[in-house]
Amino acid sequence: MARLLIIDDEESLCQILENTFREKGHIVETVTSGQAAKTKIDSAGYDVIISDIRMADVTGLDLLEHAHATKSRAPFILMTAVPTMSTAIQAVNLGAYRYVIKTDSLVEDLCSMVEGALKKLAEP
Repeated sequence: MARLLIIDDEESLCQILENTFREKGHIVETVTSGQAAKTKIDSAGYDVIISDIRMADVTGLDLLEHAHATKSRAPFILMTAVPTMSTAIQAVNLGAYRYVIKTDSLVEDLCSMVEGALKKLAEP
C-alpha cells in the first residue's frame, strides 16, 4: 500500500485514476489545481506523485520543481495530452521518474509505472 497524489485539472480523469489505484490497495488523494497540489506536497509525504503537465494555474514541471525544493523523494510521473520533445527533455532534466502521453492505454501505463516506482523505492 502506497500513498499517491494525483494532480489533473480534469476531474473525471482524477476519479478514474483514484478508483483504479484504490482498487489496488493504495491510499489516493487527488487535486484539480496546481496551487492545491503545492499545498498537498508541502503538507504530506507521498510515495508517488502523478501530475498533468498543462494546467491553468501551474504546470506539472513547476510542481516537479516544487516537490524537489521541498525535498520530496517521491518519484514524479508527468502525463500530457500534448507531447512535445522540449517538454519531454525538460521533464527528464528536472528529474521526472517517467513522462507518459495520455492515450487509450494511460491507466495501464500508469499502473505499470507506479509499480516500477514503488519497486525502485523499496530497493536498498
